[in-house]
Amino acid sequence: MIAETKMYPEHNTIFISLHGFADLAETIKEVDIFEASLPTLPIKDMSLIIDCTDMAAFKPDILPVLERCYVMYNGFKHCVLVNPVKVVAKSQLQRVGPKAEFQGHFVDTVDEAWAIVKG
Repeated sequence: MIAETKMYPEHNTIFISLHGFADLAETIKEVDIFEASLPTLPIKDMSLIIDCTDMAAFKPDILPVLERCYVMYNGFKHCVLVNPVKVVAKSQLQRVGPKAEFQGHFVDTVDEAWAIVKG
């Protein structure tokens, strides 16, 4: 999977675009790096947008990592995930949310995500 991260300080937002298929070892490594950076950020005052539009479906072994991410994302003021175009990937993302008590939003477009963040 290719992950691109951009900061938008004017909106106090981290924007991550995810593309392709997620490898378990690579995903765990990237999640560990992201999680380690969180104590240095005022995440309670920040928003997180994750654009999953081009993401492929997961192997089942990725789902616990996704659940861990959702718990981490709950620390942000807003967390908005843009649904993947692929139906299976979309259902996987949304199915794990309740298990992790994910409090964020699922939307279909990046514009909808920005509308939530900008309030």
